[in-house]
Amino acid sequence: MTWTTYDTENPVIHNPPSTYATEYQNFRDPFVFWHDETQKWIAIAALAKIHKLFLWSSENLKDWSPLGEFGPKNAVGGVWECPNLFPLSVNDDESTTKWVLVLGLNPGGPPGTVGSGTQYFIGDFNGTTFTPDSESVHPGNETANWLDWGPDFYAAASYNGLPGGERVQLAWMNNWQYGAAIPTDPWRSAMTVPRRLSLKMVGKKITLLQRPHENLQSVMGHRDVSHSWHSVSEGSVDLGSLGKAFHISLSFADHDSDDRHASEFAIAVRASADFSQQTLVGYNFTSKEVFVDRRKSGDVSFDGTFGSIYHTPLSAGPSGRVNLEIFVDWSSVEVLGGQGEVSLTSQIFPDGNFTNARLVSTEGSTRDVKVRVNRVDSAWE
Repeated sequence: MTWTTYDTENPVIHNPPSTYATEYQNFRDPFVFWHDETQKWIAIAALAKIHKLFLWSSENLKDWSPLGEFGPKNAVGGVWECPNLFPLSVNDDESTTKWVLVLGLNPGGPPGTVGSGTQYFIGDFNGTTFTPDSESVHPGNETANWLDWGPDFYAAASYNGLPGGERVQLAWMNNWQYGAAIPTDPWRSAMTVPRRLSLKMVGKKITLLQRPHENLQSVMGHRDVSHSWHSVSEGSVDLGSLGKAFHISLSFADHDSDDRHASEFAIAVRASADFSQQTLVGYNFTSKEVFVDRRKSGDVSFDGTFGSIYHTPLSAGPSGRVNLEIFVDWSSVEVLGGQGEVSLTSQIFPDGNFTNARLVSTEGSTRDVKVRVNRVDSAWE
């Protein structure tokens, strides 16, 4: 509501600790929060090039004391940026809390992508040191816990101080590989839909889940399409025009590959009438992976890496079904799989008039298919 500059000693943290004094040009992105247990403010910032995060504490936001450091661990293919550190209860049990550390990496993102990515660690924070769980650390710095497996999810930021320990996150929906070249004017890129974060046991492992925030219901219109099929035969089912911005709930039965059942099942969106231009969101039953295929999504000419297919592993739920939640906007596709344990975010640049959609079952039939589509209205109106 009000703001008064602190001119006596500003900035309050001048440089990184003396041990890393030469890294002052790559010292950035402070994330500050109140730590109840120690009754102090905590700041975490990146020493970007050497893949370290450093922590400070303060009682008054003016005088800061160094605490310790974290890293390098897991993915180190590019600079570390934009750290977030926050607590979450496990399985909604407030007596069991873990801490989550989220940070950006550029380049060196998820397998199959080029450029930016976002990784996370689950562990404990005692007011001084963040200690990751052993299952959250991968030896050799060759892989990571990816928050999103797509090409366009970076600089994720979450809100402190929300009621009831709620944690809501947004990410920059772009990639430094081509961020300055995407074919939009007068603006470039957007933010993801707000996602509520939680920790739950999935397959005997504590897993970070992302779910679209329930307040998105305020811009979701009536049910435009709702269908179910006992079986979708090999080929396609036309869904007509769905518009430029909509939400899809798509679910279907998993199976082991054989001659009768499909090798892949997908929904094509933002497509031309002949489907020569389309973005495919689907599932490979053999590899057990969700994919987004944007090779024919529209304008892919501005960067040689843009027209690609992106994958993320996803097992069927306890009922044997694959559940996908998909947000399609004028120039983006966001996919959340299962309970939200996987995410795949991708920009697309289709012709503005292309709004057709269809289901596609490849090399066989797909059983027990359900699809529901809701229009998403403008948040600016």
